[in-house]
Amino acid sequence: MDVGVLIAVVLLTGLCTAVGVGPILRRLPEPVDADHTKTDYRDLASTQFSLACAALSMLGAVIMVVNLPESSWPAWTVLNTCGVLLVAIDARTTWLPLRLTQAAWCLAVVAAAIGATMTADPASLLRTVTGAASAGGLYFLGWLITRGGFGFGDVRFAPLLGAAAAGPSWTLLLWTLVLGTLVGGVHGLARLVRRRSGGFAYAPSMLAGAYVAAALLPHLTP
Repeated sequence: MDVGVLIAVVLLTGLCTAVGVGPILRRLPEPVDADHTKTDYRDLASTQFSLACAALSMLGAVIMVVNLPESSWPAWTVLNTCGVLLVAIDARTTWLPLRLTQAAWCLAVVAAAIGATMTADPASLLRTVTGAASAGGLYFLGWLITRGGFGFGDVRFAPLLGAAAAGPSWTLLLWTLVLGTLVGGVHGLARLVRRRSGGFAYAPSMLAGAYVAAALLPHLTP
């Protein structure tokens, strides 16, 4: 691993996130909130929130550069930027902005095309597409079975994880889904112990599972 490349990618990722968070939040359309309890997106646009997102983006970039092949960097950069902002918003509001999710989908398609040109493995693009469909389908099935037990925004977020995780290997996709579910389950149990009722932001657990799986990938791959 080239330390110079690591530093450059991490700093650029953090800078892009820090600069982009505020303007994006101020322009996101607000959803219809029947209970009128959601924090407005524009109210999140503080220096502290932007720097927190940038720090998380940089951590994600470190995990990406150290553990994943370069051909997967475009897709994971989408997670490091748009994905991090989405889960940060979810953590603060329990909402995943549809407009931002759709923008992330578009970027993921571009990233998949770039990644496909960087690798000599023609199956990587097929894995990316299949991974996105599998993750989205799995969460959609869970949403149906639980009758909306978690937000549909999580269903829309899942293909981003599936596309990024499946690119390098099926092993990474499998462990991303397993560990994301595990982290979410532990969070839910902790809330029960603390007697906190109601729904909670699930996308942060999903993304955490992806990064833990990526960090452990060298030990998970034979």
